[in-house]
Amino acid sequence: MSVSERVVARSVDARRRRAEDEVRALVDAALAVLRRRGAAGLTVAEVLTEAGLSTRAFYRHFQSKDELVLAVYEDEAQRRNADLAVRLDRARSPRAAVETWIDETLALGFDPRRATRTRVLLREGARLQADFPAEFAAIVSGAVAPLETALVALPSPDPERDAWSVYAVTWELVQQKLRGAPTTRADARAHALRFCLDGLGGTA
Repeated sequence: MSVSERVVARSVDARRRRAEDEVRALVDAALAVLRRRGAAGLTVAEVLTEAGLSTRAFYRHFQSKDELVLAVYEDEAQRRNADLAVRLDRARSPRAAVETWIDETLALGFDPRRATRTRVLLREGARLQADFPAEFAAIVSGAVAPLETALVALPSPDPERDAWSVYAVTWELVQQKLRGAPTTRADARAHALRFCLDGLGGTA
C-alpha cells in the first residue's frame, strides 16, 4: 500500500470510528429519554442535550426522530437476541433450551425492570411497524431463530412453524401482562410450557 493509500485509509477509519461513536451516543441518549419521558416527550433537542452532540451530528446519521427510535428498537433487540442465542447454546438439552427461550421472553413482561423498557419499546414498535416492515420482520426473526434451532434438535416435526407458534403464545402472555393482566409469572410459564412443550411432545 502506498503512502497516499495509507493516509486515505487512516482518514476513512477515523471518520468511521467517529460515526460509530456518535450513533452509539445518540441511541443511548434516545433510550434514556424514552424511559424518562416516554415517546411523546422525546424530542431531537432533548436527545442532543443528553448525548452532548449538535444538530448537525444528528442529521449526519438520521433522517428523522422516527429513524432514531427505530435504531433504538433494533439495538435493544439485537442485544437481547445475541444474549438469548448464547443462553440457548449453553442449555443442557433441547428441551431446556426451549424452556430458557420461554423464560427469557416472559421476563420481558414479568421482570419489573425489563417490563418498563419493553412497554416503551412496544408502544413505539406498534407505531413504527407500518413504516418499517422489513426492519421489524428482521427483529422478530432474530428472536425466533435460536428457538427454531432448539426445536430442530428436540426434535419437532415442523421446527419453523412450531417456533413461530411458540413465539406467538409466549409473546401474547407478555403483552397481556403489560396490559395489566393479573397473571403471575409462574402461571404464565406453566401455561406456555404445557401448551408448547406438551403439544410438541418434546422430552429430549
